[in-house]
Amino acid sequence: MAYIAAVKIDLAQWGSLFLALGVAGCTSTNPGGVQSSAAAKPAVINDRAIIGQMTREATRMMDSDETVSMESLIEQLKKEPRAKLGLPEGKGGRAEDVQKAIAVVGGVYKCKRCTRWHVAPASGFLIAEDLLVTNYHVVNQPERSALAVRLFDGRVFMVESVVVASERYDLAVVRIPNTGITPVALGQAAPVGAKVDLISHPNQNFYTLSEGRVARYFMTQRDKKTVPAMAITADFGRGSSGAPVLNEAGEVVGIAASTESLYYTEDDGDQKNLQMVFKNCVPVSQLRELIGG
Repeated sequence: MAYIAAVKIDLAQWGSLFLALGVAGCTSTNPGGVQSSAAAKPAVINDRAIIGQMTREATRMMDSDETVSMESLIEQLKKEPRAKLGLPEGKGGRAEDVQKAIAVVGGVYKCKRCTRWHVAPASGFLIAEDLLVTNYHVVNQPERSALAVRLFDGRVFMVESVVVASERYDLAVVRIPNTGITPVALGQAAPVGAKVDLISHPNQNFYTLSEGRVARYFMTQRDKKTVPAMAITADFGRGSSGAPVLNEAGEVVGIAASTESLYYTEDDGDQKNLQMVFKNCVPVSQLRELIGG
C-alpha cells in the first residue's frame, strides 16, 4: 500500500518568474482564477506559479518564526483528540465552486543539498472557515519542520494546531487562521456504483479533477486494527492524500488516502505487468464519528 501524500519540490530557482506569473497561479485577473461572468472561461492553473508562491510565503513565515513546529503538531496528533465541532452549513455545488474550499497542504523542510526551504504538497479541504481535513499521515512527518496550507485564492497560512486525529481512520482536522471561505458540505455514505469526483494535487498537477464510481467498501488494516475502507475508480496519485471525494451534489463522501498496485508477477521484489491500481479512501462516516457530526 502506498501513501500518496507528497512530492519533494525545489522551485526556489524560479523565484522572479513566479512573481510575474501571479499569486494564485491562474491566468484570470481574479485572485482565485474564477471569473464571475456566466460566460467566463474556466480558470487556467499555473502549477509552477502555485508551488513557487507557496514556497516563498512559507519561507517568509519560517524565517520570521511565525510557525508552530511540526514536532509540536505531531505531539498533539499522537494524543488523537476528538471534538464535537458543531460545523457550520457547508456548500456543495459545481466543481469550480467546491474547489475554492480545497487546499494544498505542504510539509515545509530543508533538504541536505542546500539551505533553502522546500514544500512537499498533499491535499486537504475546509469543513469550517478555520478547520481543514487531511490525512493523519500527512501531518505525521517528523522530517518536516512545519505544515503550510495554500488556498485556491492564493493565501498561505501555517497550521496552528491539531483539533481531531485518528491514526486508525488516517484522519486529522487541523486549525488555521480564519479564511472567510465557505466550507465543503459533508454528505452521507455513497452506495456502491455511485458517481464520484475527486479534486486533488497529484504530482504537482494542482486542482486536477478525476471522476469515477464507488467500487466497493471493504475491511483493511490501519494502526494494526481492522477498519472499514472505501475504494473508488477515480484516479489519484501521490500528492492527493487528504483530497475530498465528492458526490454529484458536491458533498464530501470520502477522503483519498492510499493506492495499492496489482502486478501480474512479483518475484523477489521485482514487479512486472501492472494490471490494476486500487484507490483506497476513508469513508465520510469515519470523519463524522470523530467530529461528532
